[in-house]
Amino acid sequence: MSLQIKNLCAGYGKTPVLQNINCTAQPGELIGLLGPNGSGKSCLLKTIAGLIIPAGGQVMLSNKDVQANKAVQDLPPRTRAKNIAWLAQDRHVAWALSVGELVALGRAPYRGRLGKYSQADMQAIKTALSAADCLDLQDRSFDSISGGEQARVLLARTLAVDAPILLADEPTASLDPYYQISILQSLSCAAKSGKTVIASLHDLTLARQFCSRVWVLQDGQLVADDKPKTALNPSLLAEVFRIQTKNGFSVQIPVKN
Repeated sequence: MSLQIKNLCAGYGKTPVLQNINCTAQPGELIGLLGPNGSGKSCLLKTIAGLIIPAGGQVMLSNKDVQANKAVQDLPPRTRAKNIAWLAQDRHVAWALSVGELVALGRAPYRGRLGKYSQADMQAIKTALSAADCLDLQDRSFDSISGGEQARVLLARTLAVDAPILLADEPTASLDPYYQISILQSLSCAAKSGKTVIASLHDLTLARQFCSRVWVLQDGQLVADDKPKTALNPSLLAEVFRIQTKNGFSVQIPVKN
């Protein structure tokens, strides 16, 4: 299932953020969405997810518009929820739930009127727990586990949807190196299974290591769309991220204005 973004303009309310974004994503790709703070990464992910209505342009999923405000929708909310899984930055959970109960919420788009889980639901939940390496946590209370464990559990909830498109907004933020690598390994495995995975990241080294391609945003515009080794060249690093490098990514030196 391909994702096409055509001439996309979007923002928050009357504040424009994204300007004329054009790009595509294919099954099997792990795309790193990179850019400085305020460049539009979260806005782009939320617009792809259907959480923000574009000011112009389209987000197409296999030639069906994900936009939610049309009189006749190509992708009704339940269908969109089955096809696009969303992992937000916020790790707060409002209810006191066990890990297993929380991950099971990922199957909400599939549950019938009686709210019962099917055998397929139960298998998807177990598979997601295993893929995110938190099967041993399923009986624990979510608020009793560490921040890194919580990040893995929320990823498991996203994986439980088993959607062809997986969007993750800064999934490694505030995590130690072990959990950062663990999360990206799980996302990489999801891509290798045939899903399209797009994750916003700040760690350029991890993006270079795990991502098959990167989209680089600057001031709401897409300034690079290529393999990490090609896109993250010294010129772009200096221009977009205001850093210079020595010996690859081992040393980063702020560029003086």
